[in-house]
Amino acid sequence: METNTKETRTLGLINRILEIIADQNSPEIKTLVTHRFPDDDGWFCLWLIKKFVPKTANAELVFVNAGEILPGSEDDPSVLHFDTGGGENDQHGKGLHYVSSAMLLTDRLELSEDPGLKPLLELTKMVDNIEPLPPTSIHFAIEGYPRHPDFKRPDETIDWKLVQREVFRLFDIVYAQETKRSESRKNLEKFAEWTTLPNGLRVASLLWHPECREAAFEEGATVVIWTVPRGKNHFYTGIQTHRQYPLYLDNVVASLRGQEAKVRQTSLPENPKQIGRQGPWYLHDSKRLILNGSRSWKPTEEEYTKLAPRQIVGLVLRTLSTIPREIVSRWNEK
Repeated sequence: METNTKETRTLGLINRILEIIADQNSPEIKTLVTHRFPDDDGWFCLWLIKKFVPKTANAELVFVNAGEILPGSEDDPSVLHFDTGGGENDQHGKGLHYVSSAMLLTDRLELSEDPGLKPLLELTKMVDNIEPLPPTSIHFAIEGYPRHPDFKRPDETIDWKLVQREVFRLFDIVYAQETKRSESRKNLEKFAEWTTLPNGLRVASLLWHPECREAAFEEGATVVIWTVPRGKNHFYTGIQTHRQYPLYLDNVVASLRGQEAKVRQTSLPENPKQIGRQGPWYLHDSKRLILNGSRSWKPTEEEYTKLAPRQIVGLVLRTLSTIPREIVSRWNEK
């Protein structure tokens, strides 16, 4: 009975700490506790609290047996537990459906609507509820770090500080990328120009807003055209097809190369559909991507296109319009 009373008092204290954690007069949090060999959920709770609660910035991470609390911490307001101990931030034993401890903590910190957190929260739910994951999921990196030789000391013990650093770095990367995607979705509404061709192809033109191209594909674009400013009178151009469509851009690149030759008053290329770089236009081996300049290819002065952005868009639209409607309809049925 004494043990139950002590545990109840401890868990109540933990909850009160979280409620006053933003209070300037509350104590600095010195210790964060989760279970040994933390899963995605346990790690995420630790990352989340350290990232969003300044009073935990210097807190030490401590591991205990699953379900337990740190011995001697019963009356210590500077110790917080996550995914263990049965408190408000531990979903185990509560009969809750398809949740994670990270979800409970996110709710308490009023961060549930933060778009950057959503894929990470979904990951914690899937792992905790034994859902199937793709083999390239970051879950397998998180699971693999403690087992990899690079994360072990000479005596073969695990360097948990090194593991923590790498796991937190993964979460930082995913959070930053998803936050950026969310911003891109908002910008898409403001900057995208949509064209639905008579054959049913849907094309998004993103002049000067290349950061929105993935959002455009999410919104159903079959082809996306984007430009990137590169100083006075210069810009990069990209044209890409949706990965789910068997749409190839060899005819498009031929149109661009032909018009480029006309503007430059040079002879037409012998094979304007050729893969690779030909003049200022590059066709990827997949035939699904056309570029004039990129992060890995900085054009010379002569290699920048002489075509204007609107000319490029018009050429792409006219060439794509020649694809028969019945072919596009078959693509949409698959």
